[in-house]
Amino acid sequence: MATSLKILGWKSEGLRCPDHSISFEAENGQVHKISLIQMPNGTGKTTTLKLLRAALAGPQFWDEHFDRSVDFRKSEAISEGEFELRLLHNDRFLTIKLLFDFHQPDSIPEYKTILNKGVEDGFKLPSELIPFLKPEFVRLLVFDGEYANDLLDSKKSNAQQAIDNLYRLPLLEQMSDRIEDYWKALADAAGSSGGEKEKTQRDNRVKALTERLKEVKKQKEKDDSEIRRVNSQLEELDSQFSEEIKKYENDHEQLNKANDEYKEASTLLANKTRLLAITLKNPAELSQEFDESILDLKESFDRVKLPGLAAKEFFEEIADEDECICGREITDNVRSAIKSRANKYLGSEEVSTLNTMKSEIKDRTSENASLSSGLLHTRLSEVIDSQNAQNSAKLKVDAIKNSVGAKDPRIQKIQDQIKTLTSSLTTLEVKYEKYLDKKTKTDKSWNLEVLAERLEDAKEKLAETTGTIDQKIKKDVLQGILVDAHARAKELLSENVCDQVNDRISELMPHNNIRVNEIENSLKLINKSGGSAGENLTIGYAYLSTLLTNTEHRLPSVVDSPTGAIDLAIRKEIGGLIPKLGDQFICFIISSERNGFVKHLVRRSTEGPYFLTMFRKGNTEIDGEAQKQALLYESVDGMCVVGKEYFDQFHTDDLD
Repeated sequence: MATSLKILGWKSEGLRCPDHSISFEAENGQVHKISLIQMPNGTGKTTTLKLLRAALAGPQFWDEHFDRSVDFRKSEAISEGEFELRLLHNDRFLTIKLLFDFHQPDSIPEYKTILNKGVEDGFKLPSELIPFLKPEFVRLLVFDGEYANDLLDSKKSNAQQAIDNLYRLPLLEQMSDRIEDYWKALADAAGSSGGEKEKTQRDNRVKALTERLKEVKKQKEKDDSEIRRVNSQLEELDSQFSEEIKKYENDHEQLNKANDEYKEASTLLANKTRLLAITLKNPAELSQEFDESILDLKESFDRVKLPGLAAKEFFEEIADEDECICGREITDNVRSAIKSRANKYLGSEEVSTLNTMKSEIKDRTSENASLSSGLLHTRLSEVIDSQNAQNSAKLKVDAIKNSVGAKDPRIQKIQDQIKTLTSSLTTLEVKYEKYLDKKTKTDKSWNLEVLAERLEDAKEKLAETTGTIDQKIKKDVLQGILVDAHARAKELLSENVCDQVNDRISELMPHNNIRVNEIENSLKLINKSGGSAGENLTIGYAYLSTLLTNTEHRLPSVVDSPTGAIDLAIRKEIGGLIPKLGDQFICFIISSERNGFVKHLVRRSTEGPYFLTMFRKGNTEIDGEAQKQALLYESVDGMCVVGKEYFDQFHTDDLD
């Protein structure tokens, strides 16, 4: 069944953005297809976007962000806040409320859901919406330039997951689960060849491993998400630090130089460590004694002529013949003697192994054994020297950062946050190693592959006990078909989306050869790791428009700064693309972004866009002009004017 979702409007009170209430419902009862909200910097646009994401994604949003309730507080005098998002889902009203209690600064807001049944505590979505209102997919629905960049970084996004959810590929996994449940019901109902106790034990083990696999998979996904989040936060803080330190020209120059030295030292250390690892793989390099012993072994083989020219199998084959190769008849006595004496010869596998050993010894040992241990000591010394150089370079970088931090409290705060996050990331990475451990082969393993193998073994034993082996074989065949279908569908959909994204890129940037090579966790470009800010945003639009226009589901699209760093010529193309994005497009814009965009958007749209200009009170001249407008909505600290004429005349990007 196709899913339709529209944003009817939202309301905010007591939060960092001005109190306001916005409705996108037209006089005819329909929702405006295109709505443009002009908000100067300092009005709370970032806060509003975060609130939209938090309302759509639910409590999971807060797991992936550092934000807490107190971060949204309007002022110290405010103790409570509220954000209300009104939606229309398949022609049914759905409202999500976030209630902020600023007396509990580290808490997340309380969620309430209003459906046709009434008010329910918590985030209670209709089942049809669950695949689309997950944090990763919500980032696509509430789109900005930052996410456009993240789409090209596999550590920060999962572009493939968005495709899977949109085309409902998880349904194939659900079908597999249903088949599993059916076989399980057959096994439960069957008797036991080994007694009821054995059946119960094996049944319990299957259940325990099934739950364990789900638990580990869920925890691993959570840890994956947390690592992506911390990495994203670190990159954001590094970017902030880079901007702040530019105010101190001399320190900035010294830090750049020190960072270059640190990178060079790190590269050298990595190369020297690799060479040491190669050396350690050769036992002959470990010591002179090893080298001499291995050479003695080869010489001993040569001295006793091992391996010989003939292998055991040669004589066994002769014994099976009626005549010897010389023409003499092989009687039973002779045959018995040949087979008995064949045991004195090595088999072909042993011959091959010994020949390989001798060849390896010849290639890997030095004629001068004393050189071997010398090479190892040289490699170790090089690694130690490189490590010392890296540590020295790191100390130099840290010293410059600490010096700047002492001058500027804001920089010091950023550095403290970086240290905290770096420590958290180290802890997470150490914790993550348990998922890679394949040696611990127990039912309590954290490795998904090990658990899957043990679960399969447990199922086979249960099938033996319950006499459902035939049914299990059929189940495995059906599940195998579904797995193959899932993989094939995923591959074909990714290729199809990739082709369409490239077609749209060529339309938007006809003179640019940047293209997407494939879609995995991220969008991977051909021969490039990323583009300019304008190129990345354009690629993001191409990806967004491909997904939202190539499906039966009708979903809203909210975009912040639609033109960003995009050239004027491409702005025209973006303006023409937006009306095709879906049934509803909501755009946050500042006055300097209108040029080359709004005119073409209006020209290409079938109905006129809905124009709103919202700003914070405080500028006497702007406030006075707004109060002359016919459609003005005023709150205690904000104003919202409806209409294109005022929208076009508004020329303030910053209101602090």
